[in-house]
Amino acid sequence: MLCMMKEMSFSSDVMSRHVFGWVSILWLTSAVNIAASQGVTLETISQVVAQCGENVTLTCDATSSGNIKSFSWLAKNKSVCQYGDNGSSEVLCESTAQPHRLTLSLLNVMPVDQGKYICKLHSTSGAKSNTTHVTVQDCIGSCGSSINGSHAECWFNGVYPIGTVHWFQGDGNFTLSASTQAEKDPHGRFNVSSTIRVQKGNLNQPYECSLWIPSARKRLSSQLIPLVEKQIRSSGCTVKLQWICIMAGIMTFMI
Repeated sequence: MLCMMKEMSFSSDVMSRHVFGWVSILWLTSAVNIAASQGVTLETISQVVAQCGENVTLTCDATSSGNIKSFSWLAKNKSVCQYGDNGSSEVLCESTAQPHRLTLSLLNVMPVDQGKYICKLHSTSGAKSNTTHVTVQDCIGSCGSSINGSHAECWFNGVYPIGTVHWFQGDGNFTLSASTQAEKDPHGRFNVSSTIRVQKGNLNQPYECSLWIPSARKRLSSQLIPLVEKQIRSSGCTVKLQWICIMAGIMTFMI
């Protein structure tokens, strides 16, 4: 019995020493990682919002007490900009040594370009990463409309986020009787078109079709459709036309 107790005590001592040894190793490893991360800092902008067609610049400033082994921007699990590279036809990549800065420029940004961009640094002092989220919104390219004796149609191309079309004539809302379709283009934008049957009565009042963005809860553009048969028109949308009219008024006043 005494022998058994000694054996159990010996086994307990061995186990305690074994556990203490592993705890010591894990604590030492953690301490080394913390010390290494303290020698590396990264600074990025957390959120960038842009419209379609704009150029977006992402900067990453780094400091490291050790030699830099790799410094890059990553998107969708692949490297898009490396320290010392010049980029490609879709992006520009610039870097400086003092201070350490890596700049990624997204050219002609589109909805397919939005998402998470990770700046990652690896040096002899440790490794660190920071994230910038790119969001694309309020995109619209061209718009237009047509009307004949029975139907009126309007369309909005290059739209993002996806939108729907609301129809009005005077105080009347005819949205529920309209037929609306949306198709996605290769850039992640949408081409939205809507058709409505021309109502009898109120022929002196034009139809108004408005592009409504549900996710943003706002109207992005609108256009008036006079009741003139076989009229087809296309434009750069209401917002741009208003700006042209304002500029024309200013020039007239100056003259």
